[in-house]
Amino acid sequence: MPDFRTALNDQALHLFDGAYGTLLQKRGLPAGMSPELFGLERPDVLRGLHEEYLAAGARILTTNTFGGTAPKLGKGVDVRAFNRATVEIARQAAGDRAFVAGSVGPTGLFVEPLGPISFRDMVALFIEQIRGLVEGGADLIKAETHFDLAEAKAVVVAAREVCDLPVLVSMTYEGKTSLTGTPPDTFVDTMQNLGVDVVGVNCGTGPEEMAALVELMRRRLETRYHVQPNAGLPRLENGRTVFPLGPEEFATKTARFAELGAKFLGGCCGTSPEHIAALAAALQGKTWTRLAPPENPCLVLTTRGGSVAVDHALPLVLIGERINPTGKKKLAEELQSGVFGEALSMAAEQLATGAGILDVNVGAPMVKEAEVLPALVKALSERFDAPLAIDTTDIQAMAASLWACAGSPLVNSISGEPGRLEELGPLCKKLGTPFILLPLAGKKLPVTASERLAAIESLLRKADDLGIPRRLIMVDALALTVSSKPEAAKSCFSVIRHCRDVWRLPTVLGLSNISFGLPARELVNSTFLAMCMAEGLTACIANPGSTRLREALAAAEVL
Repeated sequence: MPDFRTALNDQALHLFDGAYGTLLQKRGLPAGMSPELFGLERPDVLRGLHEEYLAAGARILTTNTFGGTAPKLGKGVDVRAFNRATVEIARQAAGDRAFVAGSVGPTGLFVEPLGPISFRDMVALFIEQIRGLVEGGADLIKAETHFDLAEAKAVVVAAREVCDLPVLVSMTYEGKTSLTGTPPDTFVDTMQNLGVDVVGVNCGTGPEEMAALVELMRRRLETRYHVQPNAGLPRLENGRTVFPLGPEEFATKTARFAELGAKFLGGCCGTSPEHIAALAAALQGKTWTRLAPPENPCLVLTTRGGSVAVDHALPLVLIGERINPTGKKKLAEELQSGVFGEALSMAAEQLATGAGILDVNVGAPMVKEAEVLPALVKALSERFDAPLAIDTTDIQAMAASLWACAGSPLVNSISGEPGRLEELGPLCKKLGTPFILLPLAGKKLPVTASERLAAIESLLRKADDLGIPRRLIMVDALALTVSSKPEAAKSCFSVIRHCRDVWRLPTVLGLSNISFGLPARELVNSTFLAMCMAEGLTACIANPGSTRLREALAAAEVL
């Protein structure tokens, strides 16, 4: 078979297979036995099912490795060897007629703070499985039926550690969110930040109910997507689970997704080779109609429970600055003791007064940032459903904090200091983390707009060379105090305009810097904010507790 990227980039519709568990039961799977281990024990049966789906028209066969991680397989099973051998069975059946998708399902564990396992350890579990999938000859990694954003993200990070195969990630939903509360559009935002090749939805519902989920996914969808619905909503009849849609009705309803831009289609629970054959017939002669991507992709931050988009076409996002121990004795003392009561209180107050993102800084004497910052990040994530802007110059503390986030936080910030972009940039790319680009290359502050734009352009070239997508980058317009740099405000205006009109990049600034050393600081700050918004500013770091500031922001949005 050619590289799977040919299927990603052609104009064809591509068909996955259907369910395996119910068919394995009909072929001798004992009650209570792992379908995965049974498939390896009876490779003739498993190979036969692959061949039936191939004959039905499937051109992507899914391996019987859904429960192929250590927690699912149990003690005494060589995870890597199991996955390698199971992929080889699918590979033998596929020959040169079909691609093989290495299936990666949930582990049954939850990433902290929802459960006992760290994100790093979850990634390690998937690395072990994916190594076997790659060695067995998989053409792509298919994370399917996931219901927790952190676990789905862990599969992507693990796959990138092991190989350069395309990655498909598919979530399943209960109503309009996943089991752990992630809406479809937030799942899409997070996966696109991670650079996955295909996003999708499978299981949980039939094709009719799945259509509503797809509409929510399409809001900011830029990449290819796939659907694998059940054969309708299951119901109990005489103690048996029955799926109501027969092959023809399933095919008619599922084929409609091709008209909505789906490129990859297939079946999940309750489907059979007959269902896939009917779907293949319904898709005969049709080609892929690609969705028109958004003209200008937003920079999007995510948590398990939602997204915050930053864009010139959207209202300005206020980043709360209060969780910073500078000048706050009680907060500093608590952070030194590893206590977070004051920080959590400040978070609640800022969110109540309009902050969309919380800046988090623990830099104070006698605070071990590499320990305290990730611990505070976890505490805030457990209590509040708002994205965090992680603010530290300690690279170890930053890395530990990013590994503690389920979605896509914001790095505040990456400067032009030698080696900083080279060290933090690839980590942001791997973890799907947007960051603020700070136009500082040395000790000298770039006062003029031309100096700042030259520094930004140089950093953007470095980011491009590192393969970092522009969708992850926000630019700090660099507010300097006008009491010592009278031209600083006008320079900010020029930088903001250039980022909006030329680079199409969102901009942010630390608002209070502009008024340092001046009287009537709230008045100066709020006026400066309104003027910057007129030039295209998309976010600012400020105190949301300022009534004057909130009034100016609201009035500027109206105007």
